[in-house]
This record gives sequence, structure tokens and C-alpha cells, in this order.
Amino acid sequence: MLIVDLYSLLPAFTLASILGILLWPENISYKIRLRLFFVILLNWEVASLFAMAGYGNAERQFIYIINVVVGFFGLIALIASYRMKPSRDESQEP
Repeated sequence: MLIVDLYSLLPAFTLASILGILLWPENISYKIRLRLFFVILLNWEVASLFAMAGYGNAERQFIYIINVVVGFFGLIALIASYRMKPSRDESQEP
């Protein structure tokens, strides 16, 4: 029987879901796309916290800490992007 560390599969699932969002054949609105990215980052954060709590590999604790910190800053950036309205007005360019 093959036993796989599920945390090692997380980058592949994350990349596949991000590509799925970006390459979706229909037009996804900006806010919905940010919400989907938020769900992906939240899953990454929860998986990293579970791995730090002892459900992951004990030799990779530093990697889990880095993933939690980077994911936290990513969530802050997504929340800030969600609150600001994007603008494509050409009169604002110098």
C-alpha cells in the first residue's frame, strides 16, 4: 500500500486550481476571482497549521512556518485588493 504525505500534494493542487481559475473559459468577475484565490490561500494556511500541529513531517517544520507567514501576507494582500476597486482609466497615467 502506498502512503503519501498529503501536504506534499498541496502545491500541485494549488497550482491546478489557480490555473483553473485563470484559464476558465467564461468571464469571471474580479471579486469572484479574488474570493476563489482567498479560498485557495485559506486552504493552504489551514493545511500548514495542521502540519505544524503534528500531522506533517517533523523534519519540515521551518517550511511550514514559512508557508504560514507567506500565506498570511497573501491573505492580507487579497483583502486589501478586494476592498480597493480596480481602475483602467487611462487619464491617471503620467
